[in-house]
Amino acid sequence: MKAKLIEEGSKLLSDGIRIMINRPQKAPPAACSGPPVPPPVKDVQVPLAQKLASETGTPAQTAAVSTLPTTAETTHELKRRLARELYRAELDLAGGLKINGKACDCLEYKHSVGLDAAAEELVSQDPNNPVYREIIKWLNDNLSKLTVQAILTGKYDAEYPKMALQLKEFRKRVVGTSQAPTAGKAAPTLTLEEAKQMAASQAAAEVERQWNSQAKK
Repeated sequence: MKAKLIEEGSKLLSDGIRIMINRPQKAPPAACSGPPVPPPVKDVQVPLAQKLASETGTPAQTAAVSTLPTTAETTHELKRRLARELYRAELDLAGGLKINGKACDCLEYKHSVGLDAAAEELVSQDPNNPVYREIIKWLNDNLSKLTVQAILTGKYDAEYPKMALQLKEFRKRVVGTSQAPTAGKAAPTLTLEEAKQMAASQAAAEVERQWNSQAKK
């Protein structure tokens, strides 16, 4: 009888364990209800062209661009600089490229550089006026005569006043008060005495201008 009871008890215990194992699992308790969580925001990539357009189109930048000089204003200023260099070189040539009787290097290292740079800029800035290319050619043709060594030889003393007149004609054409000489017609020349008188007159005018400018300060 005891053995029977033990056998029946073991069987009931095994059935109970099997039932517990096979019983469906309960779902976990639901979380507390609350406002819905929004989905994560995706990182929207702005096209580079659109970004650049928005950055460069600000009112401040547009205003800055509008304050830049116009093409006409730039051309006018470049012409003024070139005319000023021509005038200085003209005075030096009219004086025989000498200061107090001594050879100067004004055209060899100073005016020639300024003339070439200003003329080069105006070739593209004002292409309809051929005078800028003529000035560059004039420099290339005559620079060897404008060195200190060339001045000391005295070989070109008679040519310097003629060169001064050539630069005067260039200057008048740059500022629009004269036209290019007719093809085949030589430019007028002047004597050494006339060149000296012209240089003295221009030097006096320059001294007077500087004197008046200092007096106003």
